[in-house]
Amino acid sequence: MPAASTFMVWAESLPTLSYYAILRVDPSSTQTQVKAAFHSFALRAHPDRYVDHEPEVARSAAEVFKRGVEAYNILSKPDLRAKYDIALAKGKLRLDPDALPSVPPPPPREKTIEESAQTAKGKLIAAKADRFIAMGRLEDARIQIINATLEEPFNDELKERLAALYEALCSEPL
Repeated sequence: MPAASTFMVWAESLPTLSYYAILRVDPSSTQTQVKAAFHSFALRAHPDRYVDHEPEVARSAAEVFKRGVEAYNILSKPDLRAKYDIALAKGKLRLDPDALPSVPPPPPREKTIEESAQTAKGKLIAAKADRFIAMGRLEDARIQIINATLEEPFNDELKERLAALYEALCSEPL
């Protein structure tokens, strides 16, 4: 077990240490090596081991452990580790995953009515419905979807699209 004063010095040096230095791993280390290093770090730095020491030592141990957990959370996730490596190359020693700009994934593209149709004739009729919807001519699109469902009576997707179109027509102002 490290000397109690070690944690006070370690806590003071945290602002100058990279996550790799905190966990004592090389930047080329594998995920398994990072996990093993964190396990070793946790055994020697867990603050519960220092509850009987002076409050300042316990506080320092808690601070060191907290930073070690932060390091592990970044280095154990390949996407965050890659971002951290880029930040580290620019001289940034810490990475706040919550502060990273997150780009939401694009919404899933809804299938066109034509893509919902299964037969050649059904696809031809459904393509007309798609064009009418694009032009805002919902009543004409409704007629085309009805024709497509007559062509493909067992196509549940077309029936669902027709039901959705009925709802849209009902919500339109008169």
